[in-house]
Amino acid sequence: MPVNYNVEKIGAGIQVKMALMTGWFGGLSHVEMVEQVAAYGFPAFENLGAGKWEDKEAVRAKCDELGISVGAIACGGTINGEGPVNPAYHDTFENEVRAAIVNAKALGTKTLLALTGAERSDMSMAQQMDNVVVASKRLAPMLEDAGMVMVYETLNIRKDHKGYALVYSKQAADMVRQVGSPAVKFLFDVYHQQISEGDVIRNLTDFKDEIGHFHFGDNPGRREPGTGELNYKNIFKAIAASGYTGCVSAEFSKSKDLEVEALLRILADCARW
Repeated sequence: MPVNYNVEKIGAGIQVKMALMTGWFGGLSHVEMVEQVAAYGFPAFENLGAGKWEDKEAVRAKCDELGISVGAIACGGTINGEGPVNPAYHDTFENEVRAAIVNAKALGTKTLLALTGAERSDMSMAQQMDNVVVASKRLAPMLEDAGMVMVYETLNIRKDHKGYALVYSKQAADMVRQVGSPAVKFLFDVYHQQISEGDVIRNLTDFKDEIGHFHFGDNPGRREPGTGELNYKNIFKAIAASGYTGCVSAEFSKSKDLEVEALLRILADCARW
């Protein structure tokens, strides 16, 4: 399927830097995907695995040409296994982040997504968060020198990721404050935080200084806005009002019979006021 350059610029005028999922543009190369995102008038894309793409430099060149931003890429840690909650993992974690910085520079992103690992039964949660702080302080100078921001993702344990260590916004914000570096923040995934704690707009506003990236999807179902209970126009307004200017990245499965252009119209409508 070739790039269609003659499409409507559906994303023109949106008021957050919305990053589209690359999987919505099947049949295109990575560079062609960037061209299609730009043709639709959207400002960014995200694929957490893009750091491993072999054509990173070509993608970056096309993004620079068309003014397209790149969202986060994965950098280290796991959901159900090891992560920086365990001091024995810290050397591995550093090596993972170091490699991700190289990939991020090649691709043209400044945002690295980290995972804390699963909650451990052999130490208190306070000690585990202290361990994450220690690991983060160790990496902060390297991240700062590279101009990167590493964001720890909070995930819900009620529905999707039972056993994960970092769940609540305040928990993440407290950890970020203890690190004390502009290069270490947390990722606020609206879908996950709605399940874990609700109060989405209050929390993203209260913790605006500690948030370094956003993901979104509706709840329940983790599909496009309008399929669940979240008022995304108001949420995006709150994100914009908080002063955040980075990517707000789609991370959901679109409804099966929904055409891509119809999906893009839904997203654009939520981000325009």
